[in-house]
Amino acid sequence: MRRRVFLAVLLSLVLGLLKETTAASDGEESTTVPTTSKTPGSGDETEPTTSPSVNTTPNNTENFCSSDPCGRNFAKCVSLKSNYTCQCDYGFYYSKEDKNCYKADVYPGVISVNQYSNDSVKTVNSTAYEEVFNGVSEFFEKAFKNLSTYEQTVIVEIQPSEKSRAASETIVTVMNLFRENSSVTNETVSLAVEQAIKENVSYVSSYKEARKCDVFECDTQTTVCVEGLFPECQCKSGLEKTEWDDRSCSACSKSCSAQAHKYCTIKEGIPKCTCMTNFKEKDGEDGECVPCRVGYSGENCTDNTELILIIVGTVLGAIILSLVIAVSVISARAKHKQNPEKKRLIKSGYSDTDLSDDRPTITFPRVQTTSGHANPGYQPNNPYEIPSTNKGHFLERDYDDLYEPSQERGGFRMQSRY
Repeated sequence: MRRRVFLAVLLSLVLGLLKETTAASDGEESTTVPTTSKTPGSGDETEPTTSPSVNTTPNNTENFCSSDPCGRNFAKCVSLKSNYTCQCDYGFYYSKEDKNCYKADVYPGVISVNQYSNDSVKTVNSTAYEEVFNGVSEFFEKAFKNLSTYEQTVIVEIQPSEKSRAASETIVTVMNLFRENSSVTNETVSLAVEQAIKENVSYVSSYKEARKCDVFECDTQTTVCVEGLFPECQCKSGLEKTEWDDRSCSACSKSCSAQAHKYCTIKEGIPKCTCMTNFKEKDGEDGECVPCRVGYSGENCTDNTELILIIVGTVLGAIILSLVIAVSVISARAKHKQNPEKKRLIKSGYSDTDLSDDRPTITFPRVQTTSGHANPGYQPNNPYEIPSTNKGHFLERDYDDLYEPSQERGGFRMQSRY
C-alpha cells in the first residue's frame, strides 16, 4: 500500500516537471513570434514588428579607391575613413578637372594644430586622421583664397600630441602646391598663413617654413638628402641605387668587393658594405679596410684572444728562462765548491819549495831518528840496526832503503846508489 502511494506521488512530480518545461518552452517561442499592432487607418490589419539587432562586429573599412576615382594616369588614390583624396608624386599637383598630375612649385611648412591626438592619427583611414586632414585642408584653402595659383595641400607627416605638454597640440608637416612658374614666393606663403592664423586662432596656432628635404622623404638609413629646387637622395658610402628606386639605395656599390677586402650584407632589408673578417675600416679614411693589428682578429678586429695568448706566452717564457738561468748558476757554484777537509788535505800536500808546480804532492810524516847522532850511546829504534848479541836471531836485511834519514825539512832523502 505504501509502495503504491509512493509511486503515485513520484509520478505526479514527474508530470508536473514536464508541464513546467513545456510551458517554459512555449514562453520562449512566444517571444520569437512577432507581435501585432494595429496600424492607424488599417482596421484590424496587423504587421510584424521586430526590434533592431545590435551588431558588435565593427564594419570593415570601405575602400573608396576601388573604382579608380583619381583616374589611371599618375595620381594615387588615398582612401580615408569616409572619403578619399588624390595625390601625385613630389613636385606635382592633382587636377580634379581632367584627373591628371601637373608640375607644381612646392612650399613646405610645419604647423601646430590645437587638437589632441594619439597614435591612431598616423593611420590614414582612421577617424582622427580624417579630422586633421579636413581641418588642415579647410584652413589653407581660406589662407590662400587670394592666391589664384594655389592648387592643393598635401599632408606629409602627423606627429601625435605629447602627453607631457600642457596644451594638446598636433604637429603637421605639409606641402603647399602652386602652379609652376607662379609669382608666389616663400615670403608670400608665410604672410598669407600668418594672416590666416590671426583671423582663425582656434585651430592653427603656429607656422614655420621647412626645407624641401623635410618633405621629399629620402630614406635616411641609406641616403643623404641634398637640398635643391628638386631634392636629390644621394647614396651613402658603399651603396648605390637600383633602376626602380630613386629615394633609397638598396644595393651595394661595385667598390664593395673582395679586392677591397669588403663584402655586402643585408640586415633588416638594409644593405651595408662591411670589411671582411680580420679587417677594419681605417680611421680617417672613407671606406678603406686595413688588416687588424697584431693580437686582434675577427669581425671589425674586436677579438683580442690572440693578444692575450701573446702576453701570457711572453710572461711564461720569461719565467721559464729565469728558472733555467737560476738553475745553471746554482749548478756552476755547486760544482766549484769543494769539501773543506779535502781542500785542507790537498793544500797540505803542496811543496813549499816548488811553487811552480800546481799538482798536489803527498809527503810522508817526518820520522824522528838519531841516526848519525853524535851520542855514541844512542841506540836506534830500528831492530835491524841494533847491535846486539842476539843479532843472529834476526834475518839480515835483504831490501834497499830508498830513503835515509836526513836533516832536511822532509826528514828523509833519497839514497844515492852510487
